[in-house]
Amino acid sequence: MNDLITFEAPLLRGRFIVFNSRPEFELLKIKQTHSDLVLNEDQCGIEQIGDGIFGKSLVPKAILTADCVPLVLIGPTSHAVIHAGWKGLATNILGHPDIVAINPTYAFIGPHIRPEHYEVQSDFYVNFEDHKGAFSVHNEKIYFNLEYVATTQLKALYPGIVIEDCGLDTFSDLKFHSYRRDKTTNRNWNIYFPK
Repeated sequence: MNDLITFEAPLLRGRFIVFNSRPEFELLKIKQTHSDLVLNEDQCGIEQIGDGIFGKSLVPKAILTADCVPLVLIGPTSHAVIHAGWKGLATNILGHPDIVAINPTYAFIGPHIRPEHYEVQSDFYVNFEDHKGAFSVHNEKIYFNLEYVATTQLKALYPGIVIEDCGLDTFSDLKFHSYRRDKTTNRNWNIYFPK
């Protein structure tokens, strides 16, 4: 395996590869801001703001993370990559009209921080009042489950969707960058290679 590659998985149509820094090939990316904005691949650029890219081309599409959830959504003729942090999930990025339009039937959840390492404060509950199951308490500390919210939202929005979760934790697995673990400014380059 290339020393830049930290994880690789075959998907329904294509491959998902995580690089530990920017790879040297053409790809589409956007300036992520923890929003609910998604852009058509024709609108992409380094300074274009958004947290999702959708389209039909075979050009690789990148989502950068340091603990948030990288998602690949695949529909009959289109696909999308999503940066799903808690803010994007709270503002329903997965239900954005352009994502609904691709009619996702398959979702892949990439490496992200898992609930045993994602501690939050009690005032965080207000962001997910409809997702009480996303919270757990251990030793008087509150923990939040991003994957639970993403999966719950996907199943509600897209009945019958097949969801595959890689199960990897960016916090405990040292081959991934994790902001919560070490305040790094480095990012995991989660890239979907459609086919």
